[in-house]
Amino acid sequence: MAKSISNRYYLDYNATSPLAESVQDWISKGDFSFGNPSSAHTTGKRAKKLVNETRDYLFNLFGLNENEFHLFFHSGASEGINTLVRGYFLNQFKNKNQANYYFFQTDHSCVFNQQDEVKVFEHRPQIFPVDQYGMPKMDSISKGECDQGLLNFTWVNNESGVVWPLYKAVEMKEKLGCSVHVDAVQSIGKIRDWNKLDSDLDAYTFSAHKFGGMKGIGFTFMKKTYPFECFVRGGGQQEALRSGTENVMGIYSIKLALEELNQKQNLDESEKVHNEFENWLQNKVGQKGIIAGIGNVSRNLTTTYLVLPGNSSDIVMTALDLSGIEVSAGSACSSGVLKPSRILLGMGFDEKQAKEGIRFSFSPLFKSEDLPSLFEKLGKVLDRYL
Repeated sequence: MAKSISNRYYLDYNATSPLAESVQDWISKGDFSFGNPSSAHTTGKRAKKLVNETRDYLFNLFGLNENEFHLFFHSGASEGINTLVRGYFLNQFKNKNQANYYFFQTDHSCVFNQQDEVKVFEHRPQIFPVDQYGMPKMDSISKGECDQGLLNFTWVNNESGVVWPLYKAVEMKEKLGCSVHVDAVQSIGKIRDWNKLDSDLDAYTFSAHKFGGMKGIGFTFMKKTYPFECFVRGGGQQEALRSGTENVMGIYSIKLALEELNQKQNLDESEKVHNEFENWLQNKVGQKGIIAGIGNVSRNLTTTYLVLPGNSSDIVMTALDLSGIEVSAGSACSSGVLKPSRILLGMGFDEKQAKEGIRFSFSPLFKSEDLPSLFEKLGKVLDRYL
């Protein structure tokens, strides 16, 4: 989808995606089961069937063994990652172990901000740097003071689009002797082989609204050997990993959205769009703009993070919005105060430049034939700031 229904270019897919057509059709028909999947009656069993169909589909799609991994659903990536991190360190605390919490400067806030919680349990946070291309500095990765540890590994960065190959996570696991959680939220439909997970790693977390499913639903694969204490206690649903009545509609939307994406996506076309867009953008801005991570061959197929020195991102973003192009500043805005992007800071940009980033994140289904009209609109706006 190139344009929204109001004829606007929506280029903020890393933030959220519209519902997949298959999900919209299913909802509009009203042909869904409202029953509690824990109930033993016929209506409950119908609901349980949709949950089980989705579970089976996900294990098959991602090539993981149900005997080796748990799969549980939650409200989305923030809850899922909080659950994985806190569950690990609570387990270590209960077993009277101190553990290291390894993470990176460029991790998502729901990872980065866990360090305060980890300290409550008297564990040891250890932050690793990245280079100018957003890749982990492997020579800086050293084992902490404790024998146990958990590393968060961001497969695809939500701002820069930089991709860390999973084999690097395996290398880090061996070097640190730790468990590894993979933040896989931005992977689906945006890189090649996004459904080929490495079973040597310990956990993977996804969020449905990033690929056409409903908001408020996500899922996590977790090895059965992963040290873990659940945080949401109750009736023992989902093997007591995350109690509470399952969100059946949300869960089934995952299956529908992924089936549709698998059917429609063309990664060669996505790569073509990405290359054409960045070539045009580089020619347009010249030396007056910087594409974060541009020298890195390991980037996704849908994201471009442009820094326009001398131009605050909120001002440029507003101008683009008024022209019918919806993008993200790529950095947090709180109480009207634009904050520098922690990701850009981690990649070596200064504090001023880290307030000047504009993120373009395309649909995996965007077509190159739609680029000329986008270039015409975008070019007129950029001319004001070059």
